[in-house]
Amino acid sequence: MTLAEFLADPLRVTQISDSALEIENRPVRRAVIAAAVILVAIAAGLAAIGDGATGTGLIVLAVVGLVGWLYMHELVQLTQLSLDRHAGLVRLRVTTLRGRREETFALSDLHKLESVAHYGTAAGNDETRLVLICGSGPERREIIVPMFRPDPEEVAHLTGVVNGWLSRQGKGNPS
Repeated sequence: MTLAEFLADPLRVTQISDSALEIENRPVRRAVIAAAVILVAIAAGLAAIGDGATGTGLIVLAVVGLVGWLYMHELVQLTQLSLDRHAGLVRLRVTTLRGRREETFALSDLHKLESVAHYGTAAGNDETRLVLICGSGPERREIIVPMFRPDPEEVAHLTGVVNGWLSRQGKGNPS
């Protein structure tokens, strides 16, 4: 197991039926590891203050506070994608430390889910993204499902699950 595989939090199908499909990404493992590292660094800063190195301890605490806060703001992000045939809606909800953002649109507008490779400028910065494809022609919209470095194999599997569920829509509900 590589470090990236260890840190990758799973994309989970929380509900799947003929009428509803719900998927979520909870970065619990990554958040717990980051919180543990932050607490150890805070303890080191407090220990330095206790040993008489007040300036060093305060600098450590300030840097840990700033870097930890910025990292947690980017890291702690709950993403939920909900597709509901009865309501005819797709709901994308993203909850962060800054609040919740929700986007809702008609299920009939959603054509498919794609996994798109995004290549970074440096080696190892490649990332796979989930993209909702809505509309067609000039009204086509691509909505990126925000996730913090998902596992490419899970993204590919999830793409197949969602597209399979969407393809069953046409058979079950005549338009």
